[in-house]
Amino acid sequence: MSKRWLVILLFVSFSFNLAVLCSFFYFRLIMPPHCPPPPLPSQMRGGMPPEPGFMMNDPDIEKLRQRFDQTKMNLMQELAKDPVNEAKIASIIDSSLIAQNQLERTLGGKILAYRKTMNAAEAREHFQSRIENLKMRSHRIDRIRNRRKP
Repeated sequence: MSKRWLVILLFVSFSFNLAVLCSFFYFRLIMPPHCPPPPLPSQMRGGMPPEPGFMMNDPDIEKLRQRFDQTKMNLMQELAKDPVNEAKIASIIDSSLIAQNQLERTLGGKILAYRKTMNAAEAREHFQSRIENLKMRSHRIDRIRNRRKP
């Protein structure tokens, strides 16, 4: 190989190595993480995680969620049909709203009952972290929407 080609290959290799190092430093040191790591059990309320049945695998909530999801599927199936039956679609929407209302009321009641088991500092810490998570999620969705705009 000629000396000229060796110098060109050296610069190309150097460029790739420099790009890898720069991206490593950027992602490790400069760019903030997208979401905080999950709390350790010792950082949770009283050193213990919440009750295992709280909101997760709760049979009442799961039943209401399945009912709400089923009404949404029924609505999509009805909308996919060629002759649109507006009366049936309106009744499905009404039943969907009823199912969603029951789900939201049950969730609200469970959250209120859970809040009553906390003191003021624990509640502020717990629900403030939920607010921060919702804000981060909202900002992430806004960034995605703004990126898609022409």
